[in-house]
Amino acid sequence: MKLNIYLSALIAIATPAFATPWIESDDPLLRASIEMLFNQGVIKQPINSYPLMWQGIARDLSTIESSSLSTQSQFAYQHVKHALDRAKQGSSSGVRLNYNSEPALQQSFGKRDQQKSGINSYGSITGDRVSAKVSVNYADEALDDEYTNYHGSYLAVLIGGWSVSAEQVSHWWGPSNDNALLLSNNAAPMKGLRINRANTQYVGPSWLSFIGNWQLTGIYAKQKPHLSNGEKGDYWAMRFASTPLAGLEIAFSSAGSDYLTSTEIAPNSLELITTKQRLTSLDVKYSTSIANQPIAFYTELMGKNDSGIAPSDPFYTLGVESFFGDQKQLLKTYFEYSNTQQDCTAQLSCNEANESFTNYAQAYNHKDRLIGSATPQQSKSAVLGAHYHTMNGYGGYAKLRWFKTDITDLTQVAETFERLQLELGYQQAIFSGLWKISGSVYKDELANESNTNSALKTSWEYRF
Repeated sequence: MKLNIYLSALIAIATPAFATPWIESDDPLLRASIEMLFNQGVIKQPINSYPLMWQGIARDLSTIESSSLSTQSQFAYQHVKHALDRAKQGSSSGVRLNYNSEPALQQSFGKRDQQKSGINSYGSITGDRVSAKVSVNYADEALDDEYTNYHGSYLAVLIGGWSVSAEQVSHWWGPSNDNALLLSNNAAPMKGLRINRANTQYVGPSWLSFIGNWQLTGIYAKQKPHLSNGEKGDYWAMRFASTPLAGLEIAFSSAGSDYLTSTEIAPNSLELITTKQRLTSLDVKYSTSIANQPIAFYTELMGKNDSGIAPSDPFYTLGVESFFGDQKQLLKTYFEYSNTQQDCTAQLSCNEANESFTNYAQAYNHKDRLIGSATPQQSKSAVLGAHYHTMNGYGGYAKLRWFKTDITDLTQVAETFERLQLELGYQQAIFSGLWKISGSVYKDELANESNTNSALKTSWEYRF
């Protein structure tokens, strides 16, 4: 593997800087602390584009004295500061063992365990301008049919104020906790190139300063829609995010691929004309305090781009979250609702009515999983969730999730599938590593039949 060669060459020239130039899309507890500091005005950079660059956050933290922070922010500040100190180490490595009895359950922000069991190993090292990570993973009964993969690996170079990376990492765009509509970690990470601003501080003419701190990200990757064949095509995406006002982040994202197309019949020649389509997303998050209680509201709209910026006939996600913290603990609670339904009234099928998302369900996939929404087209979902973390490393979460979708069989008869799921998780340090365990109980209903199942997921990670 080429990254192994690069990594060996870097060992001799590396000097301590950021061992990890960004925060990955796998730690909801760290994300909660970052969001709390953004809510309190400590962090002023855009924070809803993962991987999230460290430089802007490090700059904001360096300007703050911990004694000036409110009691609510103390734990969040110490948590993010500790994570930043770890990121500044010249090198890092680790191993993680995991087991998951039901890998097909819905993926949300956090670790991707889409296999029955596995071993993940990684090592990273950096110089002043170059950072690399080699991640070698062994998986049993993986959903992407790969026994060995290199998910999480990258080679990143800092050029001026920009980071350019060759990578195979997961992304999460937008403020959603459970269902990012345009780009999420629902599908296995694609191999590709990414460029983004390393430091999101505003630099430019004063007449454009209303933009605030801003982030620009571009991705070019190789997409394999289906496991049944080896066909691959081009995928690209870009995202612009800014913080024009205190507590406000707005973003525009767009994506397209060789497979995201629409077909029309030419009126004169009656020939089939195939054109490539583009998806766009607008997301907004506003963080404030009401009666001294931190709270945030967010939304994302995603649909086909016919003209201009706004998506047409969009899917949408709405959410609200709040935080409770002091010097020793932080609790984040949220409620999120997503709707990917469209009106199929008076149509023979939703596929015929679905001009806004022509072949979306078949084309916007990587290895048979949607690149964006964790719920399929023609569905509604809601989740009530909470994440809890303490100074001594204990943590946990709870999610009550409802999900409903329409399934159309070969005879074009639609049936409703509905799931109600309760998921509980816990973590603590054990044997010098971090142990996590979670359990789910879920009830499924389809065609007047129902059944109840359970699932178990556990992992242990050791860093050295």
